[in-house]
Amino acid sequence: MTSESPNALYFASLRRLFERTPALSFVKQTLEELAPGQARLALEPDDRYNNGAGCIHGGIIATVLDGVGWFACATRSEGYWLVTAEFKVNFLEVASHERVIATGELLKKGSELFHARMDARTEGGRHVASALATYTLLPRKFRP
Repeated sequence: MTSESPNALYFASLRRLFERTPALSFVKQTLEELAPGQARLALEPDDRYNNGAGCIHGGIIATVLDGVGWFACATRSEGYWLVTAEFKVNFLEVASHERVIATGELLKKGSELFHARMDARTEGGRHVASALATYTLLPRKFRP
């Protein structure tokens, strides 16, 4: 019999899911924190993420924001898959050659829709982007 709480076991399964995500081979992120309704990811600097002006491409930042929002919601999805239904991002500053920390927070959990707010900041504290997303709950569970 295990001494871990069901919540700890579930969060461990979310971490395994994160580590097995194929997109991470293209956009390397680190899952730094999971808590009920919250998540934090870090994007390490990599010149391959830059646009022509030498800053991290907005699409890379958006990918990290979508991911952190998904994981914040997944902490409360009871193992059911979520898919992004709507996503809006506002880019506020540029980031280049420094870590970007993205945080996600579940705003509202409905019976089929989850709403989240996400922010991305450089490690130095500059606010890079803010986003809002809606995720739809699917009728199937992921495998731990």
